[in-house]
Amino acid sequence: MALKPNFFQAVAAFTLAYQAWKYIKKQKSLLEKWDYDILALRLLGVTKDYLDLQLEIELKNPSAVSLTVSEFEMDVYIDGIKIGNTAKKGQYTIPKYGSNVLTFQVRAYFKALGPSLAMLISKIGKIDEVRVRLKGKMYIETVPGVFAPVPFDVTDNALNLYKYFND
Repeated sequence: MALKPNFFQAVAAFTLAYQAWKYIKKQKSLLEKWDYDILALRLLGVTKDYLDLQLEIELKNPSAVSLTVSEFEMDVYIDGIKIGNTAKKGQYTIPKYGSNVLTFQVRAYFKALGPSLAMLISKIGKIDEVRVRLKGKMYIETVPGVFAPVPFDVTDNALNLYKYFND
């Protein structure tokens, strides 16, 4: 009895599907491997209605495969006070065993801050470290062209560089 061509096509399709499944599983495990550092928080400007702040974050990739991240959306808290939100569009590559520094602009409206404004300004004006919390999501490429949302809620200390740039 001769084997039919459909049998060989089925074996080839199964092999391809298995390899794709292994690749996706490996890429999925990368979603948990990224790391971060909040490097700095800078006061860029003050108007009668708002504060403009700059947040600098270093994303680290400890894996042997480069990662592509995109579309950040997050709420920003300083010492427990929600000061605003920020977003960043575009794709950013983090090389294998490397890192990439991303800069975000945050606008904190005085009206939204209410009574917390005085405490916030006192924190921003000091050169010591400030506690920053970022809560939101980003997208990580799992398969070429396919991005999966990755929620995050991270807290770190950021060196406040107000006096370095405003002396």
